[in-house]
Amino acid sequence: MSLIIHRTCLLLLACIALSHAPSVLAEEECQVVSSVKNINNGLLRRETMRAVSTDIAGKTYRGYASSEREIQVSVICPAVRKIRLQVDGPSRGNRAYRFSDNGALKITAKEARMDNGVVQLAAVPRGSAQVTAGAAEVALPPDMSLVAVNGSEMAGKQLAVTLSVVTYLNDNAFKTGNTAELEEMLTVNYVTLAAQ
Repeated sequence: MSLIIHRTCLLLLACIALSHAPSVLAEEECQVVSSVKNINNGLLRRETMRAVSTDIAGKTYRGYASSEREIQVSVICPAVRKIRLQVDGPSRGNRAYRFSDNGALKITAKEARMDNGVVQLAAVPRGSAQVTAGAAEVALPPDMSLVAVNGSEMAGKQLAVTLSVVTYLNDNAFKTGNTAELEEMLTVNYVTLAAQ
């Protein structure tokens, strides 16, 4: 008899300008547009998930992985700005996002474009001033900002990124006799900085 757990991963995309950031322009309203607002993993069974051992920011997680879910996110601003994306939500320290008591979420950013031009990405500590190196795909752990780079931080009116979300569950997640439904809420925020 297999134990079944119904897990729902909710990624609520909201547009929140961080008013405590001194370089954010209060009068400039950018918009966040996403391809989906919710990720629903549906019914997850241990037998249908991939057994994995994965490293997330230096910590090894063993258990089972869901299939990858992708969300296209765009931040559109009326003027040229440096745009930084951030994801806020419950975390396991500063390594991974939490998914219930027995799981973690890994978010990877890829396929980035700034004003229709391909750019590389970097995950930097929030508030970091200098950014130089980037890659086509980067993990986005908690308390980090996603930055578009091409030798240095890029500025533009629109940043478009694909966020890939994978849910990892350990053995304890399947030690229940009943179906359980859980949600985690993550919020995508942005910060804009002056282009110069």
